[in-house]
Amino acid sequence: MIAFISLIYASFYFLVFGKLVEKNARNMSIFVGVGIVLIGSIIFAWLTVAPMSKDGRVVQYVIPIVPNVSGQVIEVPAEPLVQINEGDVLFKIDPFPYETAVDRFMASIEQTDAQLRLAQIEVDRYQKLVDRSAVARSDLDRWTAERDGAAAGIRSLKAQLRKAKWDLEQTIVRAPHSGFVVNLQLQPGAAARTFAATPAMSFISDLDKVIVASFSQSSIRKIEAGAPAEMVFALIPGEVFAGTVTHVVKATGTAQMTVSGTIPVMTGQPAAGRYAVRIKLDDSELLARLPQGASCTVAVYADVGKPFHAISKVAMRMTAWTAYLISPI
Repeated sequence: MIAFISLIYASFYFLVFGKLVEKNARNMSIFVGVGIVLIGSIIFAWLTVAPMSKDGRVVQYVIPIVPNVSGQVIEVPAEPLVQINEGDVLFKIDPFPYETAVDRFMASIEQTDAQLRLAQIEVDRYQKLVDRSAVARSDLDRWTAERDGAAAGIRSLKAQLRKAKWDLEQTIVRAPHSGFVVNLQLQPGAAARTFAATPAMSFISDLDKVIVASFSQSSIRKIEAGAPAEMVFALIPGEVFAGTVTHVVKATGTAQMTVSGTIPVMTGQPAAGRYAVRIKLDDSELLARLPQGASCTVAVYADVGKPFHAISKVAMRMTAWTAYLISPI
């Protein structure tokens, strides 16, 4: 677009300036100098009030599926790139170790409950004997402690039983949202682990889909939430789509300092971090059809300098039509 503006100014020389003004070094220098200042001012105003970015993309949540329990995979009903609903089974882990844990705790609860009933019988018996001064009070206290200990043991075992039942339920791993699985390598016989660093599969969620574009620090001076935007998608050449800025994320990782025992090293290099701008596409049906990672060119229009918006609008439409020619094969 800068070359196009320069070409327009150069054509002014051949059509007007060259015919009305004598051609000499002085006049040529004036024409070139005025052109540099004029074009530079136009470009500065244009990129300030209607910045453009080629770094736009459709973003979806990619969820690493990490099971809550470990074990050998016995079944993988999920298929790659097939749409599934929330709650559908992704894969199953051998439940045998977790079933035995549930059975063990249930048996322990029954055993402890029997001890509780026996202790209660003895407490009732010794209470009558103590009332008649037939036995020492210490014997009643001992059985009372046995009863209270058995009751506490049952409460503890029930808590462990709930955890064991929950673990057993987690042997069936389900889809957290509607979406689809990509890069499915998991097969029956593989070992699934609870380590976050080794997920069993990647799941692309349909829960939320947004468009995010990055802009230089100088380009977001006038950009605020609510500003209108336009997008041209590489998948859909020849068309320009409207949207609205919802968030301007004024934070970058280049200024983030992590907790460590070392002092940060300052290099003196200027920060080149770009800020993310989140955009909502007006056509929700189109957004639903766009795949995750689809790239786009984005233009955002500030509330000021509206005459300069025309430059980006022209540039976006040129981008839309030239996309037919530059789309990769």
